[in-house]
Amino acid sequence: MSRSPWLLGLLLVVTPAVRAQAPGERLAAARALVARAESLEAGLKHDDSVAQAKEGARRHATVFTSGSLTVLLPAFTDDAIGRRIAAGATAMLDDIGAVPESFVGALVVVSDYAMNVDSVIKMAGLGSRARVRLDAGLHPDTLADDWKVATAVGRAYAGSRDRDWNAWLPWNLGVGWTMTRDGQAAVRDLMTGDTRVGAQCLAGDMRGCRLWFGLDRDPNPYAVRFAPAELRRMLAQRFFYGGGSGLMRDCLGGTDDACVRATAGGDLLPPVPAGYAARGSLLHAVRRQHGAPALRRALADTVGSLGDRLARATGVGGDSLLAQWRTWLLTAGGQARVRADVRAAIPALVFGGLLLFAAAGSGRWR
Repeated sequence: MSRSPWLLGLLLVVTPAVRAQAPGERLAAARALVARAESLEAGLKHDDSVAQAKEGARRHATVFTSGSLTVLLPAFTDDAIGRRIAAGATAMLDDIGAVPESFVGALVVVSDYAMNVDSVIKMAGLGSRARVRLDAGLHPDTLADDWKVATAVGRAYAGSRDRDWNAWLPWNLGVGWTMTRDGQAAVRDLMTGDTRVGAQCLAGDMRGCRLWFGLDRDPNPYAVRFAPAELRRMLAQRFFYGGGSGLMRDCLGGTDDACVRATAGGDLLPPVPAGYAARGSLLHAVRRQHGAPALRRALADTVGSLGDRLARATGVGGDSLLAQWRTWLLTAGGQARVRADVRAAIPALVFGGLLLFAAAGSGRWR
C-alpha cells in the first residue's frame, strides 16, 4: 500500500512516542495512527475532488452563437452576457465588413478559461472548425470581450491573407475602428507625422498619399517613402543608445546613403509611414463608400500592388480612391453640412486654416 509523503512524515514524527509503549500497545497504536492518517488523506482527496468538480462545472465550455460566429466561454459567464458578447462581436465584424461569413463560420473562438473544450466541440459538431484562442478576462463582460472576440477573428483573417496584405493590414484588421477615436488619431498621424510624404498627402498630392500608405510595390521603399534625414531621426529615437552595425553608426553620424542601406532589410523601421489607425481609416473608407463586398474582393486579391487591388475591387482609379479617402477622413466621414450663421462657422474656418498652415508652413515638412 502506497503512502503519500505527508503521511510518511506523520509516521516518522509519532514513531518515537509509539516505541515508548509496550510491544502490543505499540502495534495497536501504530495501526490506529495509520488508519487515522489514511482517513484524513482520503478526506482531503475527496474535498479536492469535489473542489475540482465544482471548478470544472464553473468553467465548463458553453457555446454562444450569433450569425456565423461561434464562441466558447466558461459556464460561469452569465447567459445574457455571453449572448451580448457574441452579438457585439458580430456587429463589429459586420461594421468592418472585411471577413467573409464563410471564414467566420469555419472558426470557433475558445476562451482560455473554458474547460472540457474537446468534448463540447465534439458534442456540438464543431470538430471540423479551426480554433481561435480568446485571451478574455476571468469575468467576461460586454465592455471589452466583444471587441476581443471580433479582434481574434480579425487577426485570424489578416493572418490568412497573402504576404503583402499580411504585412500591411492593421494588427486586428481595423476591428472596432471609430471615427471619433481612431479617425482623430489618423488625422494626427497625417498632420504630425515626421515624413514629407505625409505632408504632401495632407496638401492633396495623391502620389504623396500612395507613398504614405505604401500602396505601390516600390523596390526600395525606404529610399522613396522617406527622406534620409527622416530615417536618421527615427533611428536615433528608436536606438538612442547608438551602437548597432557600421551602417547604423554611419547613418547617425550624418551619412545619408547609410540610412537607406541600414533600413533596407525592414528589421529596424516599418516600411509604411502611415500608422495602423490611418491604415484602418482606408479600409473603413472603402467599406463606407464602396461596400463590404468591394473590401472583401480587395483583400482576396493577390495580384499586383495593394493599390492595384483596391482599384480593381472598387472600380475606381487609385488616385481617385485616395482622394475619396482623404475627403472622407478630413470631413469626419463626409457628414452633411449643416446650415449655420457665420458665428457658428468660425470654429470650422479656424480648423481649416490650421490644416492649411500645418501643410504649407511647417518647417520640418519643407
